[in-house]
Amino acid sequence: MGVQIHQHSEPATICLPYLPESVGASRRLVRAKLQEWDLDELVDDATLIVSELATNAIRTGCQTRMVVAIRRPSSRVVRILVGDGSRAMPVMIRAGDGATSGRGLSMVHQLTRGRWGVTPLALGKIVHADLPTPR
Repeated sequence: MGVQIHQHSEPATICLPYLPESVGASRRLVRAKLQEWDLDELVDDATLIVSELATNAIRTGCQTRMVVAIRRPSSRVVRILVGDGSRAMPVMIRAGDGATSGRGLSMVHQLTRGRWGVTPLALGKIVHADLPTPR
């Protein structure tokens, strides 16, 4: 029979300005889509991931719009994507105990079990993070 993905598993995408309030809009999009897909148990990790990726995009100082999306490439994976207009690649650093920032990508790496990456584009990049769905 194979694995079925619900008909209502269409992806969601929004374009947002590079403003701090866009982080909240990103979280709301991801939360609503996961609830629609009956994946409430992924909401906490997914909203934390999209918050980190959107915050990093905002810090690039781009003047265009960032794109935030959530997809179901398969029944076993939820993919969160954040695109921005900067060609600067994200770097995972080891933040010291007293650091107030710098832990975001390490957290994304941990929550996704290393299933994240970057696709360079002519005018920017897309960072994606994959979360496995519960069995």
